[in-house]
Amino acid sequence: MPSVLKVVIFDDVVAARGEVFHIPGLAVEVHPHADDSVAICTGEGDGPDVVFMDYEMGRGRKSGSEAIEALRAASYGGRIIAISSDPVANQRMRDAGANDALQKKAHLRSFLVHLASQEGGS
Repeated sequence: MPSVLKVVIFDDVVAARGEVFHIPGLAVEVHPHADDSVAICTGEGDGPDVVFMDYEMGRGRKSGSEAIEALRAASYGGRIIAISSDPVANQRMRDAGANDALQKKAHLRSFLVHLASQEGGS
């Protein structure tokens, strides 16, 4: 039986739009901010395999780079992908420990489909 890749997306805009991702091979959760990212990604049970992180998630909220630093400090070893539309913000998140950056947030769904197809074929 093929395994399901666990994906968590921290993005206020994706959450506000109510976007739902029903992609075979992926179990996707969307959160409106990253304030609880360490608890969500390293708490009880299996953490996500891949985290997508936006940079700016609202006034008074933890930034994407702060959340990534906290995840790495808490020994989260999974893949983290920055998803800001701002290249400077993506670079800040890479500097904080993100493995990669998606150049345009509009391509998130396509990237998830591609990710599922890669995992299903391995």
